[in-house]
Amino acid sequence: MILSQSAVVLNEQQLKLVESGWGKKVAYNTEVSNITYDSDGIEVKGYFAKPLNIDKKLPLIIWNRGGHENDGRIDEFIAKGMFGEIASWGYTVLASQYRDKDEFGGSDINDVINLIKLSDELPDCRSSLIGMEGWSRGGMMTYKALTITDRIKCAVIVSGLADILRSEKDRDGLARAYKKLFGSEDEIEFQERKKERSAVHFYKKISKDTDILLIHGTGDNKVSHQDSIDMHELLKSNGNKCKLEIIEGGDHYLTKHRKQLAQLRKNWYNKHLK
Repeated sequence: MILSQSAVVLNEQQLKLVESGWGKKVAYNTEVSNITYDSDGIEVKGYFAKPLNIDKKLPLIIWNRGGHENDGRIDEFIAKGMFGEIASWGYTVLASQYRDKDEFGGSDINDVINLIKLSDELPDCRSSLIGMEGWSRGGMMTYKALTITDRIKCAVIVSGLADILRSEKDRDGLARAYKKLFGSEDEIEFQERKKERSAVHFYKKISKDTDILLIHGTGDNKVSHQDSIDMHELLKSNGNKCKLEIIEGGDHYLTKHRKQLAQLRKNWYNKHLK
């Protein structure tokens, strides 16, 4: 259940920046709220977004953030832009900041799953029609969620992490971060925990009821685009319905391809949820 809720209020200058970055409709015709909700008896913070003046229940997009611990948390300005954009397409949005004790795909996956239960209680959500979106680490969270529930009609994974063993080889410092987040003194157990968080090892458990769109840039220096290429091949071999969009030269956030990225995501949701 939602324990507390308060509207995100930006000043005039911030709203102008949202307007220039995401459009007037996002800035002035959507409502974004801070929420605190119960997840396994833990108070977890997140966001809820919707269009203004809606007169019927709308499909829901559950949005999974990247990063770990405080790195990657979504502030109010970004929430207004990113979640307001999805809301402007005619959707409600729920997003989790994840619990403070971050296990990077351990018990914190319940913070995502519990948003599905939460949506059943919200009068604006048509919880029979749910999509899910995950960026970077949020892609990993999405893959894991799809092994637990079959209620997600479609998913979009952007720059998604699918192979932790590859990522720690490619980026300095990640091995230490993983050790801190979900490490074990037993090296065999630690390697197993990495595989438990790597969709290339658990892809056969991913629900075949979910249509999955994978988007990745070839210039990504945080998560190799090979992760998405591998997942596309593996999912196809397993009989999952999926599509791959590789964006030439795109960085981790697809910074120079925002319009293309928005259109790909919007089209996917409209196709499967409307």
